[in-house]
Amino acid sequence: MTRFRSLYGASPLHLLAVIASFAIAGYGFLRIFDSPAPESTMLFFIAAVFMHDMLAFPLYSGLNQIATRSAGPKANYWLSEQMVQPLNYIRIPAVLSAFCLLLFFPLIFRLSADRFMANSGESADVFLTRWLGIVAVLFTVSALLYAIRLRRASQKAAAEDADRAADDD
Repeated sequence: MTRFRSLYGASPLHLLAVIASFAIAGYGFLRIFDSPAPESTMLFFIAAVFMHDMLAFPLYSGLNQIATRSAGPKANYWLSEQMVQPLNYIRIPAVLSAFCLLLFFPLIFRLSADRFMANSGESADVFLTRWLGIVAVLFTVSALLYAIRLRRASQKAAAEDADRAADDD
């Protein structure tokens, strides 16, 4: 195992995950060429890469810088040698909510409700309420995880303070 790690640089599980990822990507790539219009699919992927690199990445990087600077250094709580960063508990559900909105915005804002109804026979009326529900669940779970982590860190800090006080006596 040590020889494998020194040659490969990671564990065999990592290599297995990389091989599986390439197999799935290769399968998807081959499926694109089985579709009736592979050119439009490839054009979509090229446009998605371009839009991400030229628009989305600078936008969310800038928003992250604004959030980090506006929160300031006092936003991070050091408890028991463990930094608890509340910004991460806002950032992660916000990014997941934004991705969900980006993926389903035509249906959330009812821009393609008629086409959706024609293709699926289902109404697009539920997408806004479901998206809002997903956002609420994401932020609620994040707030609960933050509260748990903050409580554990404060309990650990209190225990360490009690140990130091006992050592001083």
